[in-house]
Amino acid sequence: MHRKGWVWIGVSALVVVLVVVAVPTLTRKESSGTNGALAVLRTADFHSLAFSPVDARIVYFGHHNGAMQSEDGGRTWRQLVDRRNFDAMALSVASANPQQIYLAGHNVFQVSADEGRSWQPVQHDLPGTDIHGFATSLDDPNRLFAFVVGHGLLTSNDGGATWRRLTGGLPADIMSLAAAGGTPETLYAGSMNSGLLKSTDGGEKWSRVAVGPGSRSVTALAVDPSNPRTVFAADDTGLYNTTDGGATWRKLVFPGDNAVALAVAPSQPGVVLAITVRGDQNGRTGLVYRSEDGGQTWGGSQ
Repeated sequence: MHRKGWVWIGVSALVVVLVVVAVPTLTRKESSGTNGALAVLRTADFHSLAFSPVDARIVYFGHHNGAMQSEDGGRTWRQLVDRRNFDAMALSVASANPQQIYLAGHNVFQVSADEGRSWQPVQHDLPGTDIHGFATSLDDPNRLFAFVVGHGLLTSNDGGATWRRLTGGLPADIMSLAAAGGTPETLYAGSMNSGLLKSTDGGEKWSRVAVGPGSRSVTALAVDPSNPRTVFAADDTGLYNTTDGGATWRKLVFPGDNAVALAVAPSQPGVVLAITVRGDQNGRTGLVYRSEDGGQTWGGSQ
């Protein structure tokens, strides 16, 4: 299963424009078994969430076959692109231009300049595009990070055109990245078997961070753009957050047994969205939960 930042980009020579007409919402509220969820998503997988940097009502959701958008804070959703294997493992909305969105995933690296209505391949020199982690610096919209399967972690300082391989020894099963700014950049990486790792030198060296007791698999990460020392991390023991850059962690009372996608609203501190998955491969649903107090309480209100 593939799993899983915001940013201005400098991209040239964009080609192959895919225009997709939005269709009505594919979500519906269900009164039983959802424990107060804001919305129910039914897609092939549940990968990523990203807020607009200027409007907490506008949220993007990435799944295995494309991306969706909500204009009411996550209550209702409409398709932006529905295309087989258009795998949005990570979404990143431009801080300087809310209409620009990066989409990265399994053999996909594309950009939209019109809030997701059309997409073009990013022109780049990455050694591959099986991207299982993608993040943008909070301080520099041109500084990007990508974890490419088989090639490790790379960084770009020109908005994604050229990339440099970093020497840090991350495990091969990284599935999420989050950037917290700083000089050098502070980064967090989620591994499926090695838990949470942190770098304070822009990704050159990494150390293990203890989140939950006995945790091994980190499935989702999100940094609060308004306070980068506040980080949310979901692992196999629950949903946690830190307010001191990872020195100490607190387990949150969350309605789901897992969290596979997280996002914090840049324009409205304290607003967090999370998706938990129920069911199995024969029938899974993604339940969207919203917190307006930094993860203290969760529900369907907005």
